[in-house]
Amino acid sequence: MMTRRRFLGDIWRSMAPTKVVAFSWKLLLDRIPSKWNLQKRNVLPLDISIRCVLCGIDLKTSKHLFLHWESIMRWVETSFISPPNLFINWDCWMIIWHATIWGIWRVRNNVIFKEEVLDVELIVEDIKVLSWRWVLNRLHIPTCLYYEWCWNPKDCLLRK
Repeated sequence: MMTRRRFLGDIWRSMAPTKVVAFSWKLLLDRIPSKWNLQKRNVLPLDISIRCVLCGIDLKTSKHLFLHWESIMRWVETSFISPPNLFINWDCWMIIWHATIWGIWRVRNNVIFKEEVLDVELIVEDIKVLSWRWVLNRLHIPTCLYYEWCWNPKDCLLRK
């Protein structure tokens, strides 16, 4: 397993777009502007609810939003207990991990600022499309059709 320092250096070699890598880096350092972090830094008053807008559970840390997405785990055929932190999660699935946290963050913001309704199936589909586009455009693998990516992303990644 990677050390935290090495991992934070390696994250910048990801094939995800730079803004997503920068967001991931901030997330791993627990520096994203979540309600939890804003309240911890006295930006939000203590009487403001810090419940997760997606599940309604009180937030204990900012990582709450980004772990435990069984729909994504099933799609990539990952059968392990959700890791205890985001660094271990990284070792398991890099490009899909970036697409997942970016997709969740966008949905979270849309629920808060645009009052959109949460639709888990739509989130998972958006993550599949986003990660497939990144893989095709950045990893330069031989053709991988979208249905192949949805069926088994590992096969597409092994073609590399």
